[in-house]
Formats: sequence, structure tokens, C-alpha cells
Amino acid sequence: MSAIIIAVIALVAFGLAFQPLFRQELFAVATTEELDPNLENLLSAREATYSAIKDLEADHAQGKLSDADYQTLRDKYETKALAILQQLDGLEASIATKPQPVAAANGKCAHCGEPFDSHDKFCRRCGASLAPTCLSCGESIKAGAKFCARCGASIGALQPA
Repeated sequence: MSAIIIAVIALVAFGLAFQPLFRQELFAVATTEELDPNLENLLSAREATYSAIKDLEADHAQGKLSDADYQTLRDKYETKALAILQQLDGLEASIATKPQPVAAANGKCAHCGEPFDSHDKFCRRCGASLAPTCLSCGESIKAGAKFCARCGASIGALQPA
């Protein structure tokens, strides 16, 4: 009886361990060419600054830094973090307000200007998608939609597929 219980537990454990291999990918991972290098750099700088502040607090708590040194360094890192956050806010605002290239209503590709037929899904010259997709989840956006039907993101979060 105990052998059967052990076998069942082992099967469940193996099932849980190998389940990610058989699951469909729910979120598409952006390729490096899709990522804005400025955004990537700012996000890395933000994380490095946050990490430095945490290390600084740990060093102060352990008595490795005097109160005066701690406060001086803390002010320096907070100023740096604030500047990074302001730059991120400005960059994200410019990305949100920048019109994303989607197929033009005049029947020409927004990327290269190549004319296309109404049944075309991709540009025959540059290969760009002629249908807009959501930046958040990658779902195709239907004409006239104000929000993504899958995740609810605003239409401002569109990109070519």
C-alpha cells in the first residue's frame, strides 16, 4: 500500500516539475530590437540605484557607516534615483503619446509606404504587420477599438505586430 502512495506522489511531483514544458507560452517576450535602448538603460540604472540604497542601509544598520556618511550618501542616491524616475516618466509619456505605426487608411504601409491589398496581413516590401497589436499582451486590435479586448490596455499602447 505504501508503495502505491509513494508512486502516486512521485507521479504528481514529476507532473508538476515537467508541466512548464508542455504549457503554452502566455506572454510573448519582446526581442532586443523591439526594446527602446534608452528605456532599458534607465530601468537598469534605476535598479542599480535602488540596490545601492539597500546596501547603504544595510551597511549603516551594521555600523559600517557613520550617521553623517550615511546621510550624505543617502541624499546623493536619492537625488540620482529622482532624476532617473523623472527621465523614465518623460520617456514613458513620449512613448505613450507618440503615434505608433499602423497600416494607413489610404492603403499604404505606415513603415515604407508600399501599397497593399485589403486582404494583406503583412507588407510585401518590408514585412511589417498591417494590423495593430497591443503592446501589453500582443493581441490584435480591431479597427475602431479604444481598448484591448484581452488585457484592457488603452489603444495608445499599440505597436505593429
